[in-house]
Amino acid sequence: MKRILTTLVGLPLLFAGWGCTDFNDDYEPLDNPVAPDAEVTFDVYGTSDGYGDVPLSSIYKVKVSQNGISRETVVFQSTCPQWQLGYMDMTETDKYPLGIFEGRSISWTNFSFSGEVEVEVEVLDQNKVPVGSDVRILPRRYGIEPVVEGNKISFTLSSPGQCSVEIGSEGYKNGLMIFADPRESDAPSAEDPSYLVLDKASAQDVAAVSSEYSGLYFKPGVHDIGVYKVPANVKNIYMEGGAWVYGSLIMDGRSDVRIFGRGVLSSGRMKYRETHCIEAVNNSNRITLEGIVVADPKYFSVRLIGVDNKVSWIKVIGSWTYNCDGISAFHNSVVSNCFIWANDDNIKTYRDNVKFHDIVCWQLNNGGLIQMNWGGAQATGVEIRRVDLLHAEWNNSERNRGILSCVGDKYQAGTNGWSKNWIIEDLVTETPVSLVFRVSPYDYSPCVVDGLHLKDWDILYDGTFKNYMVGMSTEKKIKGVVFDNVKFNGTSLTSANWRTVGKFETDNIEEPTFK
Repeated sequence: MKRILTTLVGLPLLFAGWGCTDFNDDYEPLDNPVAPDAEVTFDVYGTSDGYGDVPLSSIYKVKVSQNGISRETVVFQSTCPQWQLGYMDMTETDKYPLGIFEGRSISWTNFSFSGEVEVEVEVLDQNKVPVGSDVRILPRRYGIEPVVEGNKISFTLSSPGQCSVEIGSEGYKNGLMIFADPRESDAPSAEDPSYLVLDKASAQDVAAVSSEYSGLYFKPGVHDIGVYKVPANVKNIYMEGGAWVYGSLIMDGRSDVRIFGRGVLSSGRMKYRETHCIEAVNNSNRITLEGIVVADPKYFSVRLIGVDNKVSWIKVIGSWTYNCDGISAFHNSVVSNCFIWANDDNIKTYRDNVKFHDIVCWQLNNGGLIQMNWGGAQATGVEIRRVDLLHAEWNNSERNRGILSCVGDKYQAGTNGWSKNWIIEDLVTETPVSLVFRVSPYDYSPCVVDGLHLKDWDILYDGTFKNYMVGMSTEKKIKGVVFDNVKFNGTSLTSANWRTVGKFETDNIEEPTFK
């Protein structure tokens, strides 16, 4: 008989869904099981009363519709915590960022769909987010036009993606993200005898998993598993839509693990810097992550330092303090169709042949959007394509800030790294940024930059800070930079204007090529 580990009655699962536009050239619509209503091909997850004390949004309500059938999604809310020295191991350093973002929040909802759906957003608290005529749905490349009627905003979505509903110039400070996934095509059955089905699981429950099981199946509802070190027998961890799992997943010497579904992994109950949300170390190779939301990080969100990893449709949201990096995946890894909210380095590409594509980002005041090098990273053949930066909130021009940052190692002298033969193509800023280039490695931590092709960049730049292209020495110049249709505020950079239009400070750099 199939064993179901349960401590409380399971929650009902409702169905519905929606989406944005996808720009993955390889994307094809997925085949899906028939939904309860044959007229709809979308899935929503759970009901608000099924999430216990999980924070729900007091600002927004979201409804999705298809073929005359409408359902509400559950809208969650991450609020910037108040600084309290020692609380959950908060430090004095946390006081600064939590002070900057005091009173801020980000709401979000997730669902899956195919075909086309209508989305209606109702603003419940216009004291925080007044609704006027100035409403945009970002990224712009999705081409979504909203209709505003009173406190309701509606729009049509036809393909999966991650969208920000931008209401007025300050609405993002209590913003709303819509995570629209493709419908699942290979969800496991709860009757599969290789899976242990978990209902309201605890840390003790997952620690006691028998070696007869190769999979864990988290049912809808709230689980609290703490820091879970995946054992050798567990190769599949599935989070059904509607599952909210407090904890972290650590692969230490564990290759070929797949973590997938439409549920949520939250660090909301972890201490600050207690654990990375998802980590793979010590030759944990070929890790696959797909579909889940990684919420409320208090340390690194996704850190995969093995090889040949695949990360797709992961959404990271709610990182408020420092040390909350985004996604890093090492040699020969591919990261695609993800949303990354970070308050440290966002996209980290430290090894050879790493590919990121179709990424939507939100950067707070710390870290680089694309961090080329830290601590002796050695990366050749990196490809980054189709990146949409919604917001970047840098308030200084330290070396580890900017759209493109190359630090070397801030804390340890003598490391030796390089970034060679990179291409970063089709990068768009949706709102003005204060810093674009901080490629200026410390001279005591050598980092060679040789071959950097920047193609089709559309940058809104407010000119607050200078940009930097500064090599370490005359013997170790920055070389092979190509500006290929790179625009600042609509003006293409050329050999005649790039230093002035971009407010560049340069030294030890060979003259770039311009196309």
